Amino acid sequence: MADKMSEVYEVYDMEIYQTMRGRGSFILKTDKGIRQLKQLDTNESRLNAEYLFKERLFESGFTRIDRCIKNTDDELISYDRYGNAYVMRTFFEGREIDVFNKEEIKKSVDNLADFHIKSRNAFISTESDVHIRINSDFKKRNRELKRVKNFMLKRKSKKEFEELFLDNYEFFYKQAVDCENKLDESVLKMMAEHTGYCHGMYNQHSIMVDEEDKKLDTVGFDRFYVGSQLNDLYHFMRKTVEKNDYDFEIMREIVEKYGEKCKLSKNDLKYIYILYLYPEKFYKLGNQYINSPKNWISPKMMEKIGKIIAEETKKQALIDKFNSFYLEN
Repeated sequence: MADKMSEVYEVYDMEIYQTMRGRGSFILKTDKGIRQLKQLDTNESRLNAEYLFKERLFESGFTRIDRCIKNTDDELISYDRYGNAYVMRTFFEGREIDVFNKEEIKKSVDNLADFHIKSRNAFISTESDVHIRINSDFKKRNRELKRVKNFMLKRKSKKEFEELFLDNYEFFYKQAVDCENKLDESVLKMMAEHTGYCHGMYNQHSIMVDEEDKKLDTVGFDRFYVGSQLNDLYHFMRKTVEKNDYDFEIMREIVEKYGEKCKLSKNDLKYIYILYLYPEKFYKLGNQYINSPKNWISPKMMEKIGKIIAEETKKQALIDKFNSFYLEN
């Protein structure tokens, strides 16, 4: 493998001291610092957009990110002898944050708010016509949920997963429609105030703690986009709170910490509440089902739907507390 990759390494201006396997990548210790070499899993246009986005972000002052590195031919993509495409990024030594450590959770939220402020400035400064993604298109999602149900109902011989999905469908679909109805113009209007670059997958896997200076490095921008940055906050909150057994105090500390840098209005909090209320995991599981082979359903899907149903009471209790604490007063 080292021989195969050597011709890729040679097109970069650096001296390599050590190579290691990373998560789906190669981690290199070089005279220019830590580098990550990863097989290209997107198209060239998307990679160019990532490069420009990160350069703007770096210039805005959010510097501890995995920037894309061009090779000696001034290209972002390098090829091995078999034509496989690779991209190199800066990388960091450290570990993922501890989602059970409250101080590290708060530092991660502070880092997210800082990213949002600087990336919003980077977005405003660009003159390009960028597509703005609307994550909360509940009407479209609800149509897809109905399509899954109708497909299952037509199947003569139903598997255990399909029976369980249909048994719980009306309960979760009612939540989904409720969210669609709650997302009125007053809530959607505030989205413009939070429009900017979003990380797209901000969670413990994309936040690294430098063991020397204890500062955070942010990586894994594969799903970055332009849209409402509150979706990043919701995504981090949901993942972190679930890891902490739906602890409302963790949720409250995340909201309060983010609000120190990025003021949150009541409409902002209502939007987060609606996102949390939406049966996202049930929707995603239905989407996974419809796009997978039907002759054999993975036991993992049975495990997932069982967990969704089992944890629903905790989720409802959590968002009820959120509603009473932030929205009913």
